[in-house]
Amino acid sequence: MKKILFWIIVFSSFISLTFAWDWNLPWISIISRKERWVDETIRFSKLSYAERKAWINSKSEEDMKRLEETDIDAFLDKQKQEYITEMRNDYLVSNYPSEQTVDNQVFTYNNNFLRWPQSYHYNKTKVIVHHTAGDTSAFTGKESVITYLQDIYKYHTITKWWGDIWYHFLIDPYGNIYEGRAGWEWVIAAHTSRNNSSALWISLMGNFDKQELSKEQYKALISLLTALAKKYNIDPNVRTDYFKATTEAPYMKSVENYSFAGHRDAWVTSCPGVNVYKLLPEIRKTVISNLAKWVLVSYTSTLNSLPTIKQIQSWEWLSKWLDMIKNWQPEFDKVVESLRNTYLSSHKNISLATVSSQKIQEKITPQEAKNMLEKNISVLLYELSTKFTKWNVSCAGKCIFDADGKIYTAVTWNIEIVEWWLLLTLPSHKQLVSSLKVTSKINNVVTITNYKRTSLAKIARNSFYGQLLFTKDTLKNLTTSKFEDAYVVVNTLPFKSYLKGIVETNDTEHAEKIKVMNIISKTYALFYLSEKNRHPSIPEGSTYQAIDSPDMFQKYVGAWLEKTLKKVPLLVQNMENQIAIYSGYIPILPYFSCSAGFTWSAQQKRWWTDTPYLQGRIDFEKCSDFNGHGVGLSGKWAQYLAKQWWTYKQILQYYYPGIEVINL
Repeated sequence: MKKILFWIIVFSSFISLTFAWDWNLPWISIISRKERWVDETIRFSKLSYAERKAWINSKSEEDMKRLEETDIDAFLDKQKQEYITEMRNDYLVSNYPSEQTVDNQVFTYNNNFLRWPQSYHYNKTKVIVHHTAGDTSAFTGKESVITYLQDIYKYHTITKWWGDIWYHFLIDPYGNIYEGRAGWEWVIAAHTSRNNSSALWISLMGNFDKQELSKEQYKALISLLTALAKKYNIDPNVRTDYFKATTEAPYMKSVENYSFAGHRDAWVTSCPGVNVYKLLPEIRKTVISNLAKWVLVSYTSTLNSLPTIKQIQSWEWLSKWLDMIKNWQPEFDKVVESLRNTYLSSHKNISLATVSSQKIQEKITPQEAKNMLEKNISVLLYELSTKFTKWNVSCAGKCIFDADGKIYTAVTWNIEIVEWWLLLTLPSHKQLVSSLKVTSKINNVVTITNYKRTSLAKIARNSFYGQLLFTKDTLKNLTTSKFEDAYVVVNTLPFKSYLKGIVETNDTEHAEKIKVMNIISKTYALFYLSEKNRHPSIPEGSTYQAIDSPDMFQKYVGAWLEKTLKKVPLLVQNMENQIAIYSGYIPILPYFSCSAGFTWSAQQKRWWTDTPYLQGRIDFEKCSDFNGHGVGLSGKWAQYLAKQWWTYKQILQYYYPGIEVINL
């Protein structure tokens, strides 16, 4: 009971630490109204708001009577303006009520009546950037800025009768951020008619039609926007509504723009200046990247605050651990959606799925997977099947080959295609055959000596465990994407030996990354060994179940890997009975090399509706673009996470939420 209570305290403490700043912005230094010497008495009135409103209404009625007697044109114009205002308000309240509501009002401050009540709207959906448009060249430091702010405050509060300064925040050329309107961010500011309630307003000090944004201002703006986006759950790239006046009924229209926008997007103005406005696309991308980093850092902290799989003594604890990780999915979804939208805006030719499909045709149980691990697998050697018409073969000791049922032995032999037959050339004679099976008599390794494929270290990758089969079959042409009949070369070997020949990783990578690749490459192959889950690159009735090409299946290089590497084969052997399962069956676990900053969900890219564990994920070890299909695990980022002390199980659960690693 004490142990359970301890972890509940750990969980709740972490959540409190992580999200406490959601009620303010403590990780951003903001100069308060008190620190910038605001004279709050300027906002005060001798009369209450209700008394002043009654007086104004009474006064306007007298004015209207007088106008009616002396200036009929002015009276009619005033009536028209009131009519237009009423129509605009009715249009907005009827069509966009959530954007216009006032959730609360405060009429006094320290027992003093306010000239303008502090109104609050608790659903902020957009952030608008302004500039003050004033000359800041005379600034000599923070004190001169504060004097400038006091002038703005008096102008907005007294001269313009707006009750307080327009903006929620202001940023000076030195990167200092100042609290603007009293009441903090929830308060409704007074900046752009009919766009006030749901918007947060930031004003940059300066005239950015004439000057450039300072580096300090830019950095402060990014930090503040990131904090506000997180606090109010605002996606910078989401399109939202703004409201502009028109000259025809209903005298108001909605216009769509980004949730992070400039003042000109909501009003007829040049604000925030051309030199700031042109930076907004870059600013949105930077904020999205910052949000992604925040989510991932917090997620990593969550993992580090929880017990490891080894420390968890029961399935009950494992379930609690996985549920905690699952809670992060909404955070990932928000950030990945922003990253995806940014990517799609600059990649117009990207093809996403439009038709839903079921990927899993047959659910393989762990027991069935265990049986598969004990059997052979047949792998099409694509390059040997498509670019060769002649093969020179040798074995240590002697090769044993079956030529249409006749058994021969020889140290070396040649075979070539002759008019849809195979011409076998032995030291003693030549023979035409329709198919040929070859195995090694001594070390079970067959070598194609004229296959010049090598590793980066120039070591030959032309030897294969088990049997090589030369026969007629159908294969998919990578160039044309069509299925063609051809003589193919198929390597049949024990499944566990096949795993030692997959080169999706190497000894230079972190051990936890190697373990990850072992689990997913093994699970990937097991999934496709099912007849109903046949891989789309493998035709019906073929003699093979896998392909050695990473463009179609997995990168398999035969006996070379085990003979050259040490760490990879050893880890593969140590984990030979471990597999991944999802809801009690073998899942499909796709992977690729490198992403453009995020991964696609399977539903977005493939429209698979039955693989809910294939979600979009954040990825900072990105390439300039996707190197691969982009669904599942990104190899480059998995390597980075392994270096950050993530275990292979944590990495797998990050990319494939909901899966488990079990021992058969």
